[in-house]
Amino acid sequence: MLALKGFGFPLARIAELLSGRIIDLATFLEIHEQVLIQDARRIEKALQLISAARTRLGERGELSSDDLMDLTRETTMTTNAADLTAAYEATAAKHLSPADREALAAHGYKGMTEPDPGWAALHQEAAQLMIAGDPRSPEAMDLARRWMTKVFEATGGDPALTRKVRDVARDLHNQPAFAAASTSSNAMIDFISEAYGAAIAAGTMPKPA
Repeated sequence: MLALKGFGFPLARIAELLSGRIIDLATFLEIHEQVLIQDARRIEKALQLISAARTRLGERGELSSDDLMDLTRETTMTTNAADLTAAYEATAAKHLSPADREALAAHGYKGMTEPDPGWAALHQEAAQLMIAGDPRSPEAMDLARRWMTKVFEATGGDPALTRKVRDVARDLHNQPAFAAASTSSNAMIDFISEAYGAAIAAGTMPKPA
């Protein structure tokens, strides 16, 4: 434990490693390396924002309240993004083997490092349909079809890998910080699952293997 603390690992991650929830030390080190890379990018961007603000201050002699609010918002967003990436990497390590992650990467899935922008629109549509509350409606079933098509693109249609990806999402949504920042939720996943089942029963989607 002292050696891991010397590397700068938080106690929570050390506990995960020692409890066997993270596959092996090599995988853990690789994940931590990626988190540190993200931290370095976050710090670099924050420094660039502060440098630009100092330049404006030197040119104008002052910063407006809007400038200060923008600087605070941008640096906070950058920090939050790094925290969410770290949460994703730690959670993914519990559910996905190195082979699983290679398979996902081969299908173009890049996790939190390069989120698929198409998901935001699907999440928004799901949130609206959840208000109506009928996962068996034609609109909900059509959304489930498009939602699961994107999931299968990432998993190659592998049922086991698809379940693991779902488990990662559910685990993340159980973490308050991630849930607060996410545009989806476990309730949304449940809604899509029910709509997906309805689409299968209606014959608009094939029954999974």
